[in-house]
Amino acid sequence: MLSAAVSGSFHRHMDAITAAVHELAALSVRVLSPADPRIVAQQGEFLFVASDPVRSVRLVQDRHLESIKAASFLWLVCPDGYVGQSASMEIGYAAAVGVPVFACRAPADLTLRQYVRVVPRINAALKGVKVLTRPKHAEGLLINPHASVEEAHSILDRIAGALAGPSHSGTQRNRIERQVSQLHTTLRLPTVVN
Repeated sequence: MLSAAVSGSFHRHMDAITAAVHELAALSVRVLSPADPRIVAQQGEFLFVASDPVRSVRLVQDRHLESIKAASFLWLVCPDGYVGQSASMEIGYAAAVGVPVFACRAPADLTLRQYVRVVPRINAALKGVKVLTRPKHAEGLLINPHASVEEAHSILDRIAGALAGPSHSGTQRNRIERQVSQLHTTLRLPTVVN
């Protein structure tokens, strides 16, 4: 199943963002972020949507970036060409991690246009994504907390079993170190929280 993240100016284009999220869902694309784009709170100029599990600007943005990294593609909503600072950063992030960016309209900014593939409609992007192949990025704690916690418990159980074993040979130590590394990858927590 294809997955997507959606970026754009929440202040200028929220109706178009909401329409894009619903259209993607209707096309059987899993929208990782924003899954539910109804505005529910605000901190300064930052808008929180219903699918934001916490009310921390940094954690919400980190979660959106993780969603972009895990997504099959990023859908950019900029019907008048305007792309705000946050969406600009998200396009750059997508480009850096190899996630294709699609939009129905090119950004007004010449540099951003170099990173956005313009298509006539969303379903044309789906055809373009199927042609592109890239390694799958697992969903971490910020994107899918329940699955990440279950996986973390499973890894911790394996570590506990290895530690309770009769010897701590080099092979066993290596196995434990791999499990700890896998635990870190599964959780993928942000290093700095505001």
